[in-house]
Amino acid sequence: MSETLAKTISQFQPLAASTRAECDRYYRQVHTRFARGFLREMAHVRSYHVGLAESSYDVAGGWGAPPRTFRYVVLRFDPGAGLAMSPGLRERIAHDHRVFLRELRGFAVEEEVLVDRLRGQTSLVKYQFEYDRRPGEPPAAGVARLREQLDRLVPLTEEAFGLRLLLADHVLFETGSGPIDEPGQRGTGERLGETSRQAFVELYFDQPEWAEEWFRRDDVRSALLGDGWGLTNGVKVDEECGLDRR
Repeated sequence: MSETLAKTISQFQPLAASTRAECDRYYRQVHTRFARGFLREMAHVRSYHVGLAESSYDVAGGWGAPPRTFRYVVLRFDPGAGLAMSPGLRERIAHDHRVFLRELRGFAVEEEVLVDRLRGQTSLVKYQFEYDRRPGEPPAAGVARLREQLDRLVPLTEEAFGLRLLLADHVLFETGSGPIDEPGQRGTGERLGETSRQAFVELYFDQPEWAEEWFRRDDVRSALLGDGWGLTNGVKVDEECGLDRR
């Protein structure tokens, strides 16, 4: 039986004082290289993936809408572990965040593997859906709604040509961030008392043509979007692997 790794998903927006393109250039050329360097030396870090939000799921079931988010970071750790950094390293990272990001949100999640058809592929394309509850709605209501959607979605994957992996990431808690020059530039690591985020759903395909043929189906769209959420955000993600020793 495979071990259950700890997992976090973070997201952020580009710096308001700069352009999206310039923030992305700096992130790719400087920040993520720096992160790969120190994460490589942390034996408890099992994987590190970064993703650029390219576009969003649109009204016609395609991916022509502009993205609502900018970038994502997915980290996996040894069971029970998390990202442990010295105060000096944490301060260097916070200072660097001033160059390219704002509105940092971090989530500890529990990964559920719903479909696994991986057979040695070395290149995949990623799509992701995020679900937020309405203000004041209890988490239990979100759990039930999401489960009903997943129970409808999984059988539909039998007709999803090229689908290799379907994951549901159930949010355990959200961690806080504070302002420096702009809101949410310094990750505090503080566990927030509540969060509206219910879950992420990640879908990996061989290539986009077959994936997007499936996403255009009305029954697939209904199962993915559901009813009653405060916000549902579907994102096409350009994901890169920075480290993987699973």
